[in-house]
Amino acid sequence: MKVQIIYSSLSGCTRKVAEGIYHSLTGVDKSIHDLKDGEPVLDGDILLLGYWVDKGGPNEQMHAFLEKLKGKTVGIFCTLAFYADSEHGYQSLKKGVDLAAQKNTVIGSYVCNGALSEQMLARFRTGKDGGHHAASPEKELRWKMMNTHPTQAEISLAAERFGERIQLYREFTENGLKFVSIQ
Repeated sequence: MKVQIIYSSLSGCTRKVAEGIYHSLTGVDKSIHDLKDGEPVLDGDILLLGYWVDKGGPNEQMHAFLEKLKGKTVGIFCTLAFYADSEHGYQSLKKGVDLAAQKNTVIGSYVCNGALSEQMLARFRTGKDGGHHAASPEKELRWKMMNTHPTQAEISLAAERFGERIQLYREFTENGLKFVSIQ
């Protein structure tokens, strides 16, 4: 079985999760690709797709990539500089899962806290974003906390989740069973 991990990362958080998943996978042929280097040839049995959250969903590059996918088996993960266990975290992941599930089989998903990039922090602090992203004392405290994410525990959980789902998908396939998309 071949697993391709394909990700888009702005602050490096999504890359850390992607690399953690990659290093944890055993017993599979695996590769890892950063979309900034171009789209890889899609020859994996399973694609694990990671993105940083922008405007409540997959960033532009991953969104465009997801729209093109058809007939693949995928897992979706994302990072955001907000609480992963919030409604915003859930909806940000769901938008990627829903987009993938339109034409593909989804084996699982994972959302993780992450740090804001320096570029986004500067934008928010100068007020160029306006609106609800503008810096405040409360946001500064949250951003400081999120700067320590993803933690090794979060990366390990993502790796465990997808390792289990890959194994389960393999067992379904070997037993002639259809894996139904998880949404």
